[in-house]
Amino acid sequence: MSQLPVSEQFQQPFTHDRRARFLEALSLSGNVRAAARTVSVAPMTAYRWRRADAHFARGWDAALVVARSAIEEVLADRAINGTEEEVFYKGELVATRRRFDNRLLLAHLARLDSNAQNRDLSAVAEDFDSALGRYAQSGELLSDIEARDSEEESDRLAYWEGEEEAEG
Repeated sequence: MSQLPVSEQFQQPFTHDRRARFLEALSLSGNVRAAARTVSVAPMTAYRWRRADAHFARGWDAALVVARSAIEEVLADRAINGTEEEVFYKGELVATRRRFDNRLLLAHLARLDSNAQNRDLSAVAEDFDSALGRYAQSGELLSDIEARDSEEESDRLAYWEGEEEAEG
């Protein structure tokens, strides 16, 4: 990818420092417009640099991976609580209503299902109250025995999955 001349194509210099601050803001929210606003550049400027600079593009992708948990929280909130919309009549605000999107709820449920298949998370969920007690005292959710058992089970599964791939 070619470097774009800063002074010729952008009104404000989008320096390496500003790009780094943009990526940091993007990693916190996953929202390009909000990240661009944080560093006072137009979102289109950020998108242009993404196309022009491979390192910036890779940093962008990494920032979105980091922001995944924040994005999941927003998705979960919208799925469970819906979004509020304003209702206008003849140009005047007359009410608000809450809209729910079943597709968001299904996506959220699919993510929870994949978490439920994780052996470590399942071990914690089985006796959640005890796990919380351990965490409050030691900062560990799984006891040493549970962690070792979970690790051994993961090793066994990895072994058998490797055997199946070798046969197939």
